[in-house]
Amino acid sequence: MAEKDWAAILKAEDRIIANSDRRFRYHCYSLESMSEELTYQERSSYIQEDFTLQLFVEDFTDTIQNEKLAKGLRCLTYRQRYAIELAFWKGYQYKEIAVILGCSPAAVTLLLQRAFRRLLRFLSE
Repeated sequence: MAEKDWAAILKAEDRIIANSDRRFRYHCYSLESMSEELTYQERSSYIQEDFTLQLFVEDFTDTIQNEKLAKGLRCLTYRQRYAIELAFWKGYQYKEIAVILGCSPAAVTLLLQRAFRRLLRFLSE
């Protein structure tokens, strides 16, 4: 085989190894974040929830003490309200919200930005 052929083969092998390393790092990161989430779930499972409060709560906006803010949140669309609930009440990341809503993380960001603008307009009235 010619030297050119060997150089091309080695270059292709280097590319395959680099891609493999990249995938390995991604999966290791995913496992790390998953273990953090499981640890969080274990800690939160020990917290006693007030059962009587849970009976009467239909929507997360019912728990908000600021009436104007609660009214403003009720003016949002269902998706906007649900995204805010997932992000700020339940602590989900945008990537996780995107999976739940069936869209991209960029769409979640845009959805929340529009919700905040709408809420800001309502609160400034």
